[in-house]
Formats: sequence, C-alpha cells, structure tokens
Amino acid sequence: MIVQLPYPHKILWPNGGEGNRFVKSSEKKKHKQWAYMATLAAMGGNKFVPDADKIPVHLIVGSKPRGPEPDKDNCVSAMKAYQDGIAMALGVNDRLFAAPIVHFSGRNSTFTIEVG
Repeated sequence: MIVQLPYPHKILWPNGGEGNRFVKSSEKKKHKQWAYMATLAAMGGNKFVPDADKIPVHLIVGSKPRGPEPDKDNCVSAMKAYQDGIAMALGVNDRLFAAPIVHFSGRNSTFTIEVG
C-alpha cells in the first residue's frame, strides 16, 4: 500500500527549530490525521492483514526544491506522526512496523510511505 503525504512541517524535524509545545502538538495531531485519512483512502475499504511479525516500511523522500537532502535519521523522526496515523488506520500497533528504509527521489517535496 502506498500513502503519499506532504512534507512534514519544519517543527516536526529534529533540527527544525524550537517552537511552542502547543504548536508542535497541534502539528503532530494534524499530520497524524492526514496520514490516517490518506491511509483509509489507499485501503479503499479493504481490511489490512499483516503477512509477517514486522510490517516493512519504505519512506521515499522527495527533497525540497532548494537546499541539501535531509539526513535519513531526521526523515524517520519527522515521519513519526505519519506512522502513528497509518497504524491507527490499519488497526495495528505502530511497534509492528519494521525500521523504515529511506530512499531519496528527486525534488518533489513529498513523503511517500510504502507499507506492507
């Protein structure tokens, strides 16, 4: 299953700057909801049944139009709210997700998450 989501807000990145904890909490909630809705749409009404003990996760990061590619570890950290929303939509504990494998794909400013 493929879920395409917008680039996470800069406050969700580990090096994204300090912000008000209420702003960060609000952004996490918003991103979790986006991932939840996008996952439900990608599932198309089908039920998700994991094939293995761990669910593989691939993150395909389209870099922003300017600046260097982000660090892989930072990408994994920034996608945490998205993972929570995807797990909620799938009806699984996010601990079932394997460590994400990160790939970079040009400069299209998106996060594409392949699950399963």
